[in-house]
Amino acid sequence: MDEKRELKREVLGTWLVASYGIAANAPIAVATLYFVGIAGLAGGSMPLVTVLSYLIYATTLLVVYEWSKDIAASYGYLAMIKKGLNSSLAAFTVGYGYIYQYLVAGAAGFGVLGVTSFLYLVSPSIASSMPWLWAVISVIVTLETTLIMWLGVKPGGMLNLIVGLISIVYLIITSIALIIIAGDKNTLAPFTAQPVNGNWVLILTSMIFGITTFGGATTPVGVAEEAKVPKKTLPKALLLEFLLLGVGLILNAYAQTVVYGVNNMFNYANLPDPMVIIYSKYFSTITVLILIVLVAFMFNSSTIAFATSGSRMIYGMARDGVLYPKIFTKINKYGVPGNAILLTGIITGALSLISGYILGPLEASIFLITFGSFYVSLGHLFAAIALIRHKVKVRMINIVKHVLVPIVSSIAYILTIYFGTYPAPAFPLNIAVYAAWAVLLIHVILYYILKSRNPEAIKKLGDFSL
Repeated sequence: MDEKRELKREVLGTWLVASYGIAANAPIAVATLYFVGIAGLAGGSMPLVTVLSYLIYATTLLVVYEWSKDIAASYGYLAMIKKGLNSSLAAFTVGYGYIYQYLVAGAAGFGVLGVTSFLYLVSPSIASSMPWLWAVISVIVTLETTLIMWLGVKPGGMLNLIVGLISIVYLIITSIALIIIAGDKNTLAPFTAQPVNGNWVLILTSMIFGITTFGGATTPVGVAEEAKVPKKTLPKALLLEFLLLGVGLILNAYAQTVVYGVNNMFNYANLPDPMVIIYSKYFSTITVLILIVLVAFMFNSSTIAFATSGSRMIYGMARDGVLYPKIFTKINKYGVPGNAILLTGIITGALSLISGYILGPLEASIFLITFGSFYVSLGHLFAAIALIRHKVKVRMINIVKHVLVPIVSSIAYILTIYFGTYPAPAFPLNIAVYAAWAVLLIHVILYYILKSRNPEAIKKLGDFSL
């Protein structure tokens, strides 16, 4: 391959690879926003739901962990599904579909619109006095993150690592402080179903939402080709960042619950910005300002992480000669796919502005995340099934790692897809769900069109790996 069309390799060590997972998840932003949804469903059992969701998501991470020892490719999930199922159709429709997680749900919905929505929630007066400000912020964030990605995978990784580690340390320290402040209100009850009167159906239903709390943790697969000794570095990075995310988020879920009051957590869900309100009550103004700044920066880093993996998906597809022209394989002087990065910037910016204009930044953020989440579940489901088939085929199967774990993961995502579709959420989120299914059908049709035009390229789609 022409050197100018090959990603710069041996760039990222374990910590920098892990930084892309930490950034994509954006733990301090998750604690600020996602806990509201869990508390609304599970009340004082929010820590229990968080722990159980962490354990269920661990099965997903272990599936990707096993794959990362076999595959190192910029279009990660596509390569996993192709190798496991030996199906170009599944690779194209589901594996490539993961790009909607990267660009639609991740970069645009969670990253760009996340920061604008958060700032509006923190200061509602800004929303009323400057209703156009969200669009300006969206453009600035899109341009800034695209520039950082253009300058190479390492600068983005360094920024992600610094912001991510500071955020996790902040979460841990402030959580311990809240637990101390809670005093005799500390109890093991939040780790049981007692706060919801033993209603395990409610707990299990809440977990479907709770699993998304750890979303983004597998995003580093997109930078696998740029890692040092990728098939050793990526597995270690996945475990490292997932451990850090678990400590920070589980500890904070418990801390917020006990300090606010186990029996008050359903009210917690009705607050406009509960974490900021709790921190404002117990900490200094400077500490609260640090929280707000870290959340904003974490959303920014999340945009970088998701868009980086999205650009690598486009690059990988173009390298295989499917859907994207070869111009998107061109590598700039910083060793990254410059044209693919510019395209991701355009897509992210356009999605943010158009959806934000139609629905408003907050509703648009939820809409895009709902749409992309369908492809997250589908991608994880097929990766798990593919792992079972692959290990059986090569006769290197471990019953726990390669059968039981993938089965648990598969069941979780089958339930997520089912309950995410029926009953359909309220308008306009039902449109996001129906659109996701419609786009899947379009993928199938497009696959057969591309296959008829270039059968050889389609046949080899997803075969590349270091």
